[in-house]
Parts: sequence; C-alpha cells; structure tokens
Amino acid sequence: MRHGKPKIDTRRRLNASDFGVWVEQYNATGIDAEYPPTRETVAKASQCTFTVCSNLPRSLESARTLGIERIGVCSHMFREMEIPHAAWRFPTLSLQAWLVFFRLAWALGYSANAESFKSAKARARRCAELLASLASTHDTVLFVGHGTLNWFVAGYLRRMGWISADSPPRKYWEHSVFHIRPT
Repeated sequence: MRHGKPKIDTRRRLNASDFGVWVEQYNATGIDAEYPPTRETVAKASQCTFTVCSNLPRSLESARTLGIERIGVCSHMFREMEIPHAAWRFPTLSLQAWLVFFRLAWALGYSANAESFKSAKARARRCAELLASLASTHDTVLFVGHGTLNWFVAGYLRRMGWISADSPPRKYWEHSVFHIRPT
C-alpha cells in the first residue's frame, strides 16, 4: 500500500538546490489528515496480521491512520528510493519538473546526494525477499510503502513467483494484493 498524502506544498517553483531542501522536508513530514483513506482501504489493512513500514513519518502515520496498533517491522530498508539533487542555483522549475528530471538522471547513473540506482534496486530486491519471508510466517502482511519502492518491490515479487491482478499502487492510499503462485 502506498502511504497517505504528505502534508507538504507541492506547487512551488524551485532551483535544484532548493529542491534538495524540499526532499529533506518531504522525508520529515507526516500525512495530511484532510485526505483520509477510504473505508475499503482501512478494511483491507485490518485483514493483515503483520505490518511493515519504513521509518519515514509518512509511512508510520499512515499505518496509525489505518488503525494499525502494532508495527512488526519499521526499518530504514523500506524507505523510498532516494532521489538525487544538485546545488545549482538556476534554473527555477516546478517541483514536478525536478522530480522527473532527477529520477531520469538517477536511472541513467547520476546519484549525487542519494543512493545509486543499482544500490536502490538491490535494496528493493531485499525488501521483496523479506516481505515474502514474513508472509510465509505471518500469512498476511501489510507493507505501507512508497511510490517508487513499491513499484520495484512488486516487480521483484513477480519474479519470485508472486502474482497480483493489481498494478503497483501509484496514488496515495492505493494498494495491490499479492499471492504466492500455487505450486
């Protein structure tokens, strides 16, 4: 499941240096209570017997908002894939433009102030392996994750034999359900 909508301004125009500051603020912010999960989302979360979160506030607050009383694993490993940034003072662009620019640059090898793309993919694979292991022990696992990481984890789960009729969650509070392929 992707976390709830963060409580941060996303309409700003920034230079690359300011974008780096914005990323730090984003990672420190919680969720906006004005955008709660749907009843279906809360019901789906309540069916899970074990919960995994990153150590970022938006993941932890989302779990609490879903009514999760006990988080089984809270780890830095499950944080969003880092996004690089630079110290350039111009140009000034929209936040969305910087996000697209730096994600593309990151996929092509630019990783200033962030983990490398290769390292992030390896971490996503370890996340998928741990989630699969936890599911074998706890049956149903809720992972309150982040957009890009969720996408990569879903891909690794599929490669490991897990199936889902859903696409990885893109919007806030969206979820996908994975099952191990019957043998």
